Amino acid sequence: MGQHSNKALAQRVAALPPPTHTWPRWIVTGGGLGFLRPAPGSWGSALPALVYWLLLATHVADPLRSEICLAGAVLAGLLLVLLGRWACAYFHQPDPGAVVLDEFTGFWIACAFVPVPPHFTRTWWGSWLVAAGIYILFRLTDTLKLPPCRHLENLPWGWGILLDDVAAGVQANLLLQVLLWALAR
Repeated sequence: MGQHSNKALAQRVAALPPPTHTWPRWIVTGGGLGFLRPAPGSWGSALPALVYWLLLATHVADPLRSEICLAGAVLAGLLLVLLGRWACAYFHQPDPGAVVLDEFTGFWIACAFVPVPPHFTRTWWGSWLVAAGIYILFRLTDTLKLPPCRHLENLPWGWGILLDDVAAGVQANLLLQVLLWALAR
């Protein structure tokens, strides 16, 4: 939550009028996953990980699997950008922990075009191991906030909430690509 250190943005959030509608909270919190404790970001990453596991376990092949992940990432990201200002006003924070659409977006980016070896997806267990490994790697990159993630958090409204997770998803994806390439050698 690097935006807590951005006093100017925190002041802008404090000056926002309270929202007149509360229904968007169910969208930005991923159907309420963001209200689960501890670690709402980890809970928020669990649903897209489950979807990815099901894609692997039901043998949805690339590029269709990646296209589904990217479509989910675009939809979640678009919703967050559209509702980001509302979320900041509702939760009275520049980067509310309960908002988990950014985790959806980042996780699905981490999964896109990852060349999963076919022998891993022959069983449900193998598919689960792949999805769990990507989940752990994405949570690690999202938590560590390697550059430029921390800087991107300082952008206003939905952009700041979203783009640090997009960068973490790209970092996790690149690490996976390199790891799988090295293992194939």
